[in-house]
Amino acid sequence: MVENTAGTRAEVLLHPVRLRIVSEFVGHDRTVRDLADALPDIPQATLYRHVAALVDGGILELVGERAARGPSERVYRVAPGADRIRPEELDAVPAAEQRRMFAVFTASLIDSFATYVESDGAVPSADGLAYNRAVVNLSRQERLDFATRFAALAAEILALPPGRHRRRYHIASCFIPASKAVS
Repeated sequence: MVENTAGTRAEVLLHPVRLRIVSEFVGHDRTVRDLADALPDIPQATLYRHVAALVDGGILELVGERAARGPSERVYRVAPGADRIRPEELDAVPAAEQRRMFAVFTASLIDSFATYVESDGAVPSADGLAYNRAVVNLSRQERLDFATRFAALAAEILALPPGRHRRRYHIASCFIPASKAVS
């Protein structure tokens, strides 16, 4: 395996539990108690272990402490830019490792999907379940423009706090170029 910061960051990020944890932090500061409330199927000891790995890997940073019923709780956030592998870093990751990383990513989507469809009372049409796949033809600049607009829109909705009038949704995106240009 190529030794580089992307490989290290990818190794830390692309673990099924850590992917779920980082998703809970995007746009929000959190404590481990907050995570336990959001991810009740993951034991608290496991959350602490994975949060420590994310802190050690530079993905999460400590931003303060919050008073609690007992000892104060540490508050964390995603370090700026640490939740993404930059495109130039990804270039250095061998194809086999990229396949493994993408498999973990898609497995996390399958897990979220399965949890929903197997839940009591799931009504896909009423609940807003949607998934699709499309092929688009874009120039490099058009793809960059779309990605920029999408990132801005995603940032707006990621910043919305939880509330009784809001339901949690999982969103994901990916661009997979065709193996060669098609005229």
